[in-house]
Amino acid sequence: MNSQRYTDREINLHTHSFYCGHGHGHIAEYVQAAASTSLKALGFSEHCPFPDDRYRSTRMAYADRQRYEADVASCQGAGDLKVLLGYECDYHRCYHQYLAETGERVDYLIGAVHYLNRSEEADDPHFSRPLEKRDLPRYADRYCQMLQSGLFLFGAHPDLFTYNYRRWDEETEAISRAILACAVSEGIALEINGYGLQKKVMQTEDGFTHTYPHPRFWALAAEYPDLLVVTSSDAHKPGDVAYGIEETAAIAHENGLRLAAYFVDGRSVTIG
Repeated sequence: MNSQRYTDREINLHTHSFYCGHGHGHIAEYVQAAASTSLKALGFSEHCPFPDDRYRSTRMAYADRQRYEADVASCQGAGDLKVLLGYECDYHRCYHQYLAETGERVDYLIGAVHYLNRSEEADDPHFSRPLEKRDLPRYADRYCQMLQSGLFLFGAHPDLFTYNYRRWDEETEAISRAILACAVSEGIALEINGYGLQKKVMQTEDGFTHTYPHPRFWALAAEYPDLLVVTSSDAHKPGDVAYGIEETAAIAHENGLRLAAYFVDGRSVTIG
């Protein structure tokens, strides 16, 4: 089978539906919505559940996993739109084998960090409270562990820490450099996230700006010429399936960043 190439503006692999617990709309509604946009491929990436239902309060239940996967499968091959099955995963070393086995069963995995561990048993959702300086190294360590795991197609919203840390200082620059350098070293693309463009705007020393994608992070990324970036809508309702395509691409172009292309060969997805 020949590999199909998609430009960054023709594909969105970061999509959530009602299955994730905080999204809206059914899988078929997203597929129908995507068919009326410039998208040629759409990937679903619900937050990956764990067998012990860790994060159950805000994520899909483990029991719903098969239903979700079957739902996506029912929309594959039904039209011209390429539909792919994936998960967005919070990485834990103790779940590495489970995530690896999940990745073998689906088309792709996206890596992200939404929780900061206080211990193996206690998780701290960093988007639910203001972050302190002491939280930032923990975020960077978790993000780099995820990138180094070798399981993920790209790293989602690497600058998400700015959502609840409202200033740019030496610490934010240091952890941003650590994440950027790790992504280059591991050869993994980082995502400019369109969902952040729907989030609240904050006042900074640079004026009013979205909490993420953060302009300082992506300006810093320009200092890493080997870095690959992708853009995604991170849709949480059908009407947003192609949200922010132009705006996120503009962030990449304004900073001279290398937008990656996707190659899909059957159920194999790569970035280059």
